[in-house]
Amino acid sequence: MGGAGIDVSTAALRAPGFARVGQLVPDDQDLLTVPVGTKVGSALDVMRTHDYDQLPVVTVAQRVIGVFTYRSMAAGLPLLRNNALNATVEDHLEELRFVRSSQELGEVLAFVEQGNALLVGDEDRLLAIVTPADVSRFLWHRTRPFVLLQDIELGIRDLMRSACDASSLPGLIAASVPADPGRARSRLEDLTMAELLSVLLNGENFGRFFRLRFGNNRDLVRSTLDPVREIRNKVFHFRAEPSPEELETLAAALTWVRRRVMIRGGRSDRSAP
Repeated sequence: MGGAGIDVSTAALRAPGFARVGQLVPDDQDLLTVPVGTKVGSALDVMRTHDYDQLPVVTVAQRVIGVFTYRSMAAGLPLLRNNALNATVEDHLEELRFVRSSQELGEVLAFVEQGNALLVGDEDRLLAIVTPADVSRFLWHRTRPFVLLQDIELGIRDLMRSACDASSLPGLIAASVPADPGRARSRLEDLTMAELLSVLLNGENFGRFFRLRFGNNRDLVRSTLDPVREIRNKVFHFRAEPSPEELETLAAALTWVRRRVMIRGGRSDRSAP
């Protein structure tokens, strides 16, 4: 059976802004194949052991002739009768599309949905297998910082909005953010994250209004939310990917904001403009 997975990543594939098929492949993928003549029962054991849904089937020369899957086995069951597990895999294969590791992600997503997997490489040199789970992991990795930041910012706005009358907000903003004739800033939605925190942490604003929602300890609020502003600038200006520690900081800040929302007895207003 096949050995360890092959690293298909290159500097070009990892270039920021260019999502390629090769980026979908986990670095630790264990690429397994089974040879022609393998019994269906043995192939199923391999799939169960490794939690795989498919196994490429190869000749002695390591040429891929098709893929054995649960779906292809099920399609052949009516013909197998009582000999299902003793049948050989080559009689129950399906064709999956081969793609290049350098292809753009958008070009192949539909093929992943149709076949439930893609083969990276070609019939004579199989490099990797890409599954919907790999696509989901990649997209979540790319989008998680934005999701965390959105939820934090919407939660802060919601708490601030609930702490004072809407008619008071323009005055609170004016007292905390330098005037800019070129920008209208009468709503929380008009503010950058830095400006939002300036309004929140302004001593008079906090004491009169916002401590009712964020707690009495303004230093704690500052130490929790200030790093979010710095990470947000890094993420939204695409300076670099956030580090694992920075993601943990965002996750912890979101947990804190959610708790404050729960204490207030409401939910973050995700429908706000």
